[in-house]
Amino acid sequence: MLVLAEPVPASGVGEPSAGPNPADFSCALRPLPHGVATSAPGAERLSGPAVTALRGGAARHGFALDGGELVVAPPAPDARPVLTAHQALCGAMASTGGLSSTAAQGVAVGYAEVSVARKFFPALTSLPYPGGVAAQNPTVASFHDRLAWVVVVHANPPAFNCPEERRPVRLVPRPGDHGYEVFLVDARTGADALVYWEGGPGGCTTGARVPPRVGVAEESVSVPWTLVARNPDGYSGTISATVLPCEKAPGTVWVDQSAPQVGVQVTRPFGPTCGPPEKTLIGLRAAVVTADLPADIAHEPVGLLTGLAPPGPAPPAPTSSTTTTSPSLVPVDASSNGQTLELSVGQVVTVQPLPGAQGLTSTGVPVSSDPAVLGPLTSGPQPIVAELRAWKPGTAEITVPQSDCVHPGSDQVPCNGPFVVHVVVH
Repeated sequence: MLVLAEPVPASGVGEPSAGPNPADFSCALRPLPHGVATSAPGAERLSGPAVTALRGGAARHGFALDGGELVVAPPAPDARPVLTAHQALCGAMASTGGLSSTAAQGVAVGYAEVSVARKFFPALTSLPYPGGVAAQNPTVASFHDRLAWVVVVHANPPAFNCPEERRPVRLVPRPGDHGYEVFLVDARTGADALVYWEGGPGGCTTGARVPPRVGVAEESVSVPWTLVARNPDGYSGTISATVLPCEKAPGTVWVDQSAPQVGVQVTRPFGPTCGPPEKTLIGLRAAVVTADLPADIAHEPVGLLTGLAPPGPAPPAPTSSTTTTSPSLVPVDASSNGQTLELSVGQVVTVQPLPGAQGLTSTGVPVSSDPAVLGPLTSGPQPIVAELRAWKPGTAEITVPQSDCVHPGSDQVPCNGPFVVHVVVH
């Protein structure tokens, strides 16, 4: 049976100030496969109680995970969610939980009265990066007896970098293990979205278990942008995008390597809109360090980023986004001291950290005597491997002063004498 992508009725959402934000839950989805009622042990196809309980509407029966850490119960007969099943699926697939990566193995969706154990709260944003701070990311204080949409997929098992063992590690699943990843969102407000990962076997010791965990989910959205300026170097520029105060926008974006287009992806909390929109400036870079910005830059599609192909015919094959005068990177290391490099405009010199150099601390110590001829790609600190691009014909020298070439805390042999590489750009 398929979970069908149903149309979004106009009455399905309230005003942004009082109910769900329609933009959080509007997308086009291909029909997603439902799970199977029974499955062989270890199979990846979604199975278990969620498949029989959640079939697009009110939960047909209840179930619990991890000994009652997550409890799903049938809703009251008069319970009426504001969101639809299609909207819940859009929110789940666009969430930072990454549920779309395993949606092909089966999806179960329905609304229910849901409770999550108190020990998981207050829950912080832990997606896509762990260690979220309450002051910077949304939190959820509790989730008890809520009318919520529940979207379940089969979770990828966690990976472990285990040391070599004398005996192979044997994972021991329990009868109640289902390998679920569960997206929850308040069915009336469209807020307080959570992702719950069921506990299960895993670790570096035979019989070890991975405990369940909970994270506050945000959603990924592609927003419109406008080209503000191209820099004289041809490689970089500036665009502007209109974002909300609670949206996290990137500081820099790159042209797609497969097509001359750019997307600005932001993450934002689920729920009502969070204030008036405002413009923000974002750095623009060519697809690769040896390329220039294309003459025409298209927009990537805007809207929720579900990670799933939209319905309809496949888009045409992309064309190359850039052309370069030379695709090569020219490496420089300690053995290059005193040498002369012959470069073409557009080539990029990569300066490896010198033994004992401060470059190991990402300070970007390599310096060009003429940045207009051979200069850095960015105005900020260089990465550990510094990159200097040949902008126009001329001569320059790459130097690392002796004062920066000796790092007292390093256990490596420090470089001796001033480091100089002569560069001629044609």
